[in-house]
Amino acid sequence: MNDLDLRALAARGALALIVSLTAVGCQLVSGIDGMNVDPSAGGVIGDCGPVGTRCGGTCEDGTVTPPGTCRGDGTCSAEPRSCGSYACDLSGTACATSCSIFDGCVDAAVCDTMTATCMACGASPSDPAPCDGCEHCEGGKCVTRCDTEGECVGDRMLDAKERPARLECNGQCNNIRVVCIGPHPCEVVCGDGGCQGLLMRCSHDGPCYLECGRSGCASNVKFECGTNICITACLLETTIIDQECGSSCSCMSQVCQ
Repeated sequence: MNDLDLRALAARGALALIVSLTAVGCQLVSGIDGMNVDPSAGGVIGDCGPVGTRCGGTCEDGTVTPPGTCRGDGTCSAEPRSCGSYACDLSGTACATSCSIFDGCVDAAVCDTMTATCMACGASPSDPAPCDGCEHCEGGKCVTRCDTEGECVGDRMLDAKERPARLECNGQCNNIRVVCIGPHPCEVVCGDGGCQGLLMRCSHDGPCYLECGRSGCASNVKFECGTNICITACLLETTIIDQECGSSCSCMSQVCQ
């Protein structure tokens, strides 16, 4: 056998070896792809990870998943649950348990800052205090009436911290600022000819209501909502109110243009 024959034989042998190794490699990969991973041996199933691996322990978008372990079907043993009216805490692992004017509640809820609890939009604390010391008491609501010229001037604070508060302006309350404070409902009711140039500023944590009768609120009226529900109601459709909803969880203008 000459050198040419030897070189040809060597080339055929090398080619056969490459083809053989390629086939073995393909069979090996195919075998791995078709292999059934034994969950009891800690194999990877689904998205959770090896069986027994810790999972959960997270809170996102008002939904918390407690710590758990990965199961054989690739799911976590811990079931996610809603935080309710509360948002996730700063750690991102649990629901918040209290709130402030700045954070702690989901968008559809507001914080009662007196008790640091989250309430549904429009809800008010239960068991309001008796309206001792009020000008009038109607159904547990502290009512102040402005009937005499010059009686209600300057800045007025409606204290709704412990009970609902209501200011009735019968032709009065012109060019004044009314500020609501507290988580209970706060109301301003403007009679005929009253509340010209009124600025009403709602509490951040209490429902707010402005009612304008006939020529009440006829000019330059501004209604600033807080983060709770605010409602504007007018007897005449021609009444114009500059209503700023801001971050109110429910801002409604009824009839007013």
